Amino acid sequence: MTRALALTALPGFQDDIDALPDVATRQMAVNMLLHVRNGNVRGIALDDRVSTGDLGDCFKLYFDPDGSDKPRFRLVYRFTPNEVQAVAIEAVAVGRRQGLDAYLRAAARLGRL
Repeated sequence: MTRALALTALPGFQDDIDALPDVATRQMAVNMLLHVRNGNVRGIALDDRVSTGDLGDCFKLYFDPDGSDKPRFRLVYRFTPNEVQAVAIEAVAVGRRQGLDAYLRAAARLGRL
């Protein structure tokens, strides 16, 4: 039997959730984290980019409650202490796709800009 990972968040993540435009979007962001924690979904690995800093230990998920072909929101998370020995999913940032918002929030929060 696999033990569920803990779910943690960096300081400021709750502010990101609160800044999302409506209840449906906020609920979807939280549900995405729960799906990751439960092993039902896995994000796409991020890397080191000039525009966003080094997010190589993070993953991204796209989401949008309106079911758009081009989801408007991004969720950034990572496994702690690392992907192989993970004991927790750490929510790093969530925000809009536009202007790399979620990624820039994540890089700033991790001190990597």
